[in-house]
Amino acid sequence: MKNKVLILSNKLPYPSDDGSSIAMARLLETLLMKELDLHYFAINTDKHYKDVEISLAHQPTVNFEAFEWNTSPKASTALGNLTTSLPYHVSRFYIPTLIKRLDAFETDSFHTVILEGAFMGMYLKEARRIGKQTILRAHNVEHEIWQRLAENAQNPLKQWYLKLQSRRLQGFESQLSNAVDQIWCISEKDQQWFKSITSAASLIPTAVTPQPGPESIHALRCHHLGALDWAPSIQGLKWFMTEIWPQVLQLVPQAEFHIAGNNPPENFQFPKQQNIFFHGRVEDATAFTHNHGISVIPLLAGSGIRIKILQNSASAVPSISTAIGAEGIYTKGSKQAVIVETSAEFVEALVDLIQKPEHALALGQTAQEDILNRFGMQPTLHCIEKVWS
Repeated sequence: MKNKVLILSNKLPYPSDDGSSIAMARLLETLLMKELDLHYFAINTDKHYKDVEISLAHQPTVNFEAFEWNTSPKASTALGNLTTSLPYHVSRFYIPTLIKRLDAFETDSFHTVILEGAFMGMYLKEARRIGKQTILRAHNVEHEIWQRLAENAQNPLKQWYLKLQSRRLQGFESQLSNAVDQIWCISEKDQQWFKSITSAASLIPTAVTPQPGPESIHALRCHHLGALDWAPSIQGLKWFMTEIWPQVLQLVPQAEFHIAGNNPPENFQFPKQQNIFFHGRVEDATAFTHNHGISVIPLLAGSGIRIKILQNSASAVPSISTAIGAEGIYTKGSKQAVIVETSAEFVEALVDLIQKPEHALALGQTAQEDILNRFGMQPTLHCIEKVWS
């Protein structure tokens, strides 16, 4: 008889069009290599709404259920949250219909319940009742993201609020870590933090699958592809476009920067007449990356592992990234990607690489070979089997 496993997630895994859904899809695909009876309950938000039939088409043997809810932050609810002790970002994912569905199960209905990310810790009580064991899959150390955002915030009131939420998230993550049976961390750095809380934290990398790489790299082009509704992405892009890109254009006036992604904020301004091109949502992400040169990852905040640089490497797309943008994968001096720590280094490295397409192509190919050896499906499954019976 197959072991019955329930995954609770804050979004459906397919289509896998951002870093978190890619990570969710890869875990699901890795678990499907085992003989399991898999159930997948996902919150289907207005912001990230997906047709559940798409997930069913990708994985017809998985029992998907979607619970629609609007989790968009609002000024009124953000202010109201000040009267509680819960982190605001966690409280938004409390869905009464999902609670009711979980309450319908008998005790120990599942061999294991997996919480996809700390925000699903809102369902810990129900998960522990209906599952014989409970696993937190930690995509990030969430409070570190908001701590870094607070450090870079210019508005004093916003900085105070972000620091408050970071402290609350840290407390929430600590309590959650002590309450689950296992924690599956997707980066070594995150594992170190969770290990300071509990010995139950293990490293389970996000698996990647090989993708065909570009035949050549377009000279004088670079791009950014990613979710534009994630605060660290917007913060990093603003920094790149105001601090890095003008200096690049002074040295290489013909250079082009192409941006693609979902749901940019309404007030987000793209500088005009600076060779910056916004493509919005693209249907074929692979074609976009192959046609637009070097991938730039200008993250200044974040935690966990950078799914974007994993995807780039798996498809042999060359990358230039800040140290935070490559956290958990590459460090400065790595031969598989260019990692920079200062604005001056970013400008120098980008100017050099966009003018050397053959070198950029070789860089991407080296990254692909390395990443498939370290983050392939089989090595990830082996890590899971070592810690999960």
